[in-house]
Amino acid sequence: MSINEKIKDLNIIIIGAGPAGLSLARLLQHEKGCKNVIVAERDVDRNTRIGGSSLDLHDDTGLRFIKRANLFEDFKNICRPEGESITIACKNGRVILRKPHLKINSKKPEIDRGDLRRLLIDSLLPDTILWNHHFISLEEQPLDGTTIVKFKNGTSIKADLVIGADGANSKIRPYVNNISLKYSGITLIEFEIENPKQVCPEIYNLVDNGLFYALSDEKGFIVQLKGDGNLIVYLSCKRDENWIKESGFKKKEFKEIKEFIKNDLLSDWSEIYKTLLNNAVEPFIPRPLYSIPFEPMIEWKSKSNITLIGDSAHTIVPYAGKGINEGMADSCDLIDCLFEVDNEEKEFNLHKRLNKYETLMHQRILEAGNDSNDAKEIVHDKNACNLLVDRFLGSYKYIKSLIPFYTYFINSLTDSFGYSK
Repeated sequence: MSINEKIKDLNIIIIGAGPAGLSLARLLQHEKGCKNVIVAERDVDRNTRIGGSSLDLHDDTGLRFIKRANLFEDFKNICRPEGESITIACKNGRVILRKPHLKINSKKPEIDRGDLRRLLIDSLLPDTILWNHHFISLEEQPLDGTTIVKFKNGTSIKADLVIGADGANSKIRPYVNNISLKYSGITLIEFEIENPKQVCPEIYNLVDNGLFYALSDEKGFIVQLKGDGNLIVYLSCKRDENWIKESGFKKKEFKEIKEFIKNDLLSDWSEIYKTLLNNAVEPFIPRPLYSIPFEPMIEWKSKSNITLIGDSAHTIVPYAGKGINEGMADSCDLIDCLFEVDNEEKEFNLHKRLNKYETLMHQRILEAGNDSNDAKEIVHDKNACNLLVDRFLGSYKYIKSLIPFYTYFINSLTDSFGYSK
C-alpha cells in the first residue's frame, strides 16, 4: 500500500466546524479522496446563527483555498465585491478618506460568515459533520498510537489523526502546547443596527456598502454592512483587561449600557455616532481581544498525532482581516505536507509530516500576526486617521481627494462596456 493510500485510510477527526476545519475537510474528501473524515461540532445543528462581521477573502490565503477546493464559481454567486469600499472619518464627523469600490479590480471580495459556513458545509459529503458533539477530553493510546476523543453527549470516537480547529478558546491546544493567550490591550463592544438606511442614514451612507472607520482619541468605531442589510458595529478602545468586569458592564440594563458608553467613551464625539448607540439592538457583546505571543513568537511542535489549525493554532487580533484567511491557508499547507511525496521516507511518518506543516504555518503566521498587530496600533494611535490613510493608499495619499472621482469614472466606463466584476 502506498503512503498516500495509508493516509486516505486514516480515521481523521476535526474538532470544530469553523472555516478552518470545514476547509480542511473539503480538501481531504474532494481533493484527496479520504474515506474516514469526521468534523465534530458542539453547535446543535447547522442553523445556529453565526454572528460577527463579514469577511474579505485574500488572494494568497482564503481565495487560494476557495479556488483549490473548486468552490470559486459558487463563491462568486454569494460574495459582495462592493464590500471593498472604505471610508475614514474623525470624531467630529469630518471625512478624511473615501475610497469607493473599483469594480474592475476586485481583490478582496466580502462574504458573510454564515454564507461562507453554508458554502463549506454543503461542499462536504453527507453526514461528515457530527452536530451536538461538545468536546470534553482526549485519551492517547500508546499501544496503537490512536487517540480516543470523548464528548459531552457521552459518545467517544477513536482516531488516527486529531486536528484542533475549535477557535481561540481551544480545548485541544493544551494537548499540543502550553501556550497561553496574551491580552492585546484592546476591548471591543459589538452590536448591530437594523434598518440602518432609515434610522441612521448618515452613517449608512458613509459605510457605502463596505467598511467605515471613525477614529480619534485612541479609540473608534469600525462599521460594516452585512449581507442581510444590517450594520455590524465594533467600538474598539484601549482598556485594562478587567475593564468589563470592574465597570459592571454585564450587570447593567441595555439602556444603561448605552448611556455608560456615551458618557465613558464618547462624551465629546459627534451626535452621528451617538445615533448608532441609540439605535442599537440587543445585545451589546463585550470582546476583550487576545492573541498568541509574538515577542517572541513561540514555535511549538506536536509530539503525537494531534495538531492545530486556525485560531486554535494562532489567535491574532482582527484588524488586518487575516485570521480566518490564515486558517483556510492552514488547510492547504497541512494537506500538502500530509500528502507530499518523500522518496527517502521508507515508512509513513505522520508525526514528521505534522511537524513540517507546523514549521510552515509558524513562518506564515509570524508575518500575518505582526501585520495585524501593526494595524491594531494604527487604529488606536492618536494620529489614527492619517496613519490608516497611509496604510491603505501609500504614496497615493497625496491625491486622495481625487480617488472617488477617478473610481466613479472608471466604474462608469467598465459598466458601459460590460467589464465590471
